[in-house]
Amino acid sequence: MDDEQSALDLMKFGLEQKGYCVQTFLSGHDALAYLTSATPDLIVADLRMHPMNGFEFFQTVKKNSRMAAIPFLFLTAVDDHLAQSYSQTLGVDAYIVKPLDLDLFETMVRTKINKG
Repeated sequence: MDDEQSALDLMKFGLEQKGYCVQTFLSGHDALAYLTSATPDLIVADLRMHPMNGFEFFQTVKKNSRMAAIPFLFLTAVDDHLAQSYSQTLGVDAYIVKPLDLDLFETMVRTKINKG
């Protein structure tokens, strides 16, 4: 989930080329609607979204017992030590700062999915 369509398209295309099935959403609300009937292997979200930001989205997802164990990554342009620290405190699995290095990102995705 990301607030920029071009970032979503790049991530989706790159991961699909590597064999992953990817669903993308521009808002936390749309993603939550999807999650009512699906259980993905991994959730990737941006911090900058409206009206629900990434931290709020993360907390909403993790309150649901069915989704609590799903690995969760932030992929964001917010290169801020406090945001990264807060993410760790919340229990986010990884905090990745854009611009996206697709090969390194795919390695991270594969690692997080294979842990479960």
